[in-house]
Amino acid sequence: MRKKKRNKLIRYLKVSGKKLGKLNRKKVSLWLNKNFKEHPFILGILAFIWFTYIVRLLFDNQSVGELVKLHLKFHGLLFVSWFVLVVLSNSLRDKQKTKWYFKKRFIFITLIFFTPLGLILLWLGGQFKRVVKIVLTAIFIPLFIANTVYQEKKQHAFINMSPLESIVEMITKQKSKVFLKNYPLTSLANFKFVRIPEKERVKLAVSDIYARCSPSIVSIKTKDKSGKDIGMGSGFIVSKEGIIVTNFHVIESAYQAEVMIADKLFKEVYLVKGIPSLDIAVLKIYAQGLSPLAIGDSDNLLSGQIIVTLGNPLGLEHSISSGIISSIRSSYNIKLIQMTAPVSMGSSGGPVLNEYGEVIGITTLASFFMAQNLNFAVPINYLEGIINQK
Repeated sequence: MRKKKRNKLIRYLKVSGKKLGKLNRKKVSLWLNKNFKEHPFILGILAFIWFTYIVRLLFDNQSVGELVKLHLKFHGLLFVSWFVLVVLSNSLRDKQKTKWYFKKRFIFITLIFFTPLGLILLWLGGQFKRVVKIVLTAIFIPLFIANTVYQEKKQHAFINMSPLESIVEMITKQKSKVFLKNYPLTSLANFKFVRIPEKERVKLAVSDIYARCSPSIVSIKTKDKSGKDIGMGSGFIVSKEGIIVTNFHVIESAYQAEVMIADKLFKEVYLVKGIPSLDIAVLKIYAQGLSPLAIGDSDNLLSGQIIVTLGNPLGLEHSISSGIISSIRSSYNIKLIQMTAPVSMGSSGGPVLNEYGEVIGITTLASFFMAQNLNFAVPINYLEGIINQK
């Protein structure tokens, strides 16, 4: 059996080789002209990909030579893709020369994922009996309507949420998986937060808070599977041995991460624990003798209380801003600190500090689409609960 298959393959290759040998410019031109006209779907899809790719290249900081090289490579890839798709679609035609997009299997798949288009193909050229067309229409139209209504209700439910509910929804929404290497939870077995003794708690000026706490702020860069940068954020040190706290959304989808502390770069970053619903993640790096921040109590916060945030907004490392607590909000059994200290892209995951230099929250979100100066943090006591759940 294997020998027959091998001989058949050899014969097929020989015949194909002879056909290729007989090709000339005129035949190639006729074949290309014919298939360009017969496969507008394939050409349209590839043209769309080409256009979006070219536009994206224009915004990349690359030299002209690199752009030309990438452009030529991409054109070659597009032509090969078009050729393969054309050959494949031609081979999918049956004895009646049915075009690939009128094939039964394609129409059925289209009915599932793109019902209106599937119905058009079904009635205009689908190779189904009339009774089957009626049955399929009767099944898929109600399903499409029901799904559309469900999606509309879901969208309107989100739009009609109160501002607080929508903010909580954004913070607690389902997040992408993290692909960082895991670090054993045993690293938290004897973990204890740094606390400032009551006798030593002294109110500090903003400049003093910065001087004391800025060495404990870290910058985090995340990378995809190929090592390309995909995001950035902030974090803070909570142990001398390299335990770092940040937002979960800072590291979501990351395969690798880098942590910068002052001028030192750590390329081995591990995930110890993550709670997506609270947007908190605990990371680990191999380091000793770091400066951990003192942790405060977020249960007794008051509106009007002065706070300070530290982070790396837009990559501007060790930036500081001050403000007050606007309110302590609660919705869906989750508390949030609303504050006036601004939150920008890149500062997510940084600490919110009280006047004593203690961490009382983790910066998580700024709501720009509802109003100005709506900034939120997750109370630090949630972190204590996470650490204690060994």
